[in-house]
Amino acid sequence: MEALASCLLLAVGAVVVCGLSRRCLVNSREGMEYEQAYRLVDECLDRVAAMGLAGYKQQTKVRGDFGERYEGYRYKVEVKEREGGVNLWEVRATVVWGAEEAEKQVSAMTLLYDWRR
Repeated sequence: MEALASCLLLAVGAVVVCGLSRRCLVNSREGMEYEQAYRLVDECLDRVAAMGLAGYKQQTKVRGDFGERYEGYRYKVEVKEREGGVNLWEVRATVVWGAEEAEKQVSAMTLLYDWRR
């Protein structure tokens, strides 16, 4: 009887440990996805700052993906001029990934001054 109780206790412990391990792996993968998305948002904002606002002013919204480099990740960059006529532009980058029904996204915004104007 003691052996049976020990086996049952061991089995319950194994099931709990397996469940915790699975959840830990899922959380780790999701964390890596978010970390990658934040890097890509930062890359989008850096690209706008490096290339200048000229190409973005006409379109105001630019969409695309990262190709084979980061499959499954898509981006959207929106540019609009701040009110007040001080040549200050609001740039918002959003990165989206995942299945359509469980889509995840992160975004960031920065302000750029257009000194060429």
